[in-house]
Amino acid sequence: MSMRSLFSLLAAATVLASPCTHAAASAADALGPQHQLLAGLAGQWTVRQSFWTDPAKPPAIDRGTARFTPILAGQHLRQELHIDAAGKPFDGLGYLGYDQAAGDYGSLWMDVNFKGVILAHGGYDAATHAFTFVGQAPDAKGALSPLREVLHIQDADHFTYEYYERHDGKEGLAVRLEYARAK
Repeated sequence: MSMRSLFSLLAAATVLASPCTHAAASAADALGPQHQLLAGLAGQWTVRQSFWTDPAKPPAIDRGTARFTPILAGQHLRQELHIDAAGKPFDGLGYLGYDQAAGDYGSLWMDVNFKGVILAHGGYDAATHAFTFVGQAPDAKGALSPLREVLHIQDADHFTYEYYERHDGKEGLAVRLEYARAK
């Protein structure tokens, strides 16, 4: 994700937070099917996390909770994630949204284990019910490393999120989160 895209995202947030003109208010009121699709994820979820530190070994399995809340007149979703990981609880904060001007979806992620911000963009495939986002994140040495995120909706009460990292030219699954709507 380029700095230009980050500034565009921040500028859009600033416009949304400031008093709207009549035209801007009308545009915000006209949420499309892309926003409605994201709105289906709103609510409380239980989460099962699989976390791989070594692809040759089984993942660590932990459980937690997530809350997806519509924000900014329903145009975006805010996720608050908490995982009860053994020895070190994990907290993360993410945003999902649809950019009508660019015609794509955006993902922004921050958590307690990563000192930066992960930005990714992508699309939705109606045939597979999956969002795919691509972006970059700094590795341990500060070099940018490609990443891919896949959010697959199974039904109204279940979806998965997978986070893939690329190291030494090979892509590997690092995290899988399995969400079930809390009843």
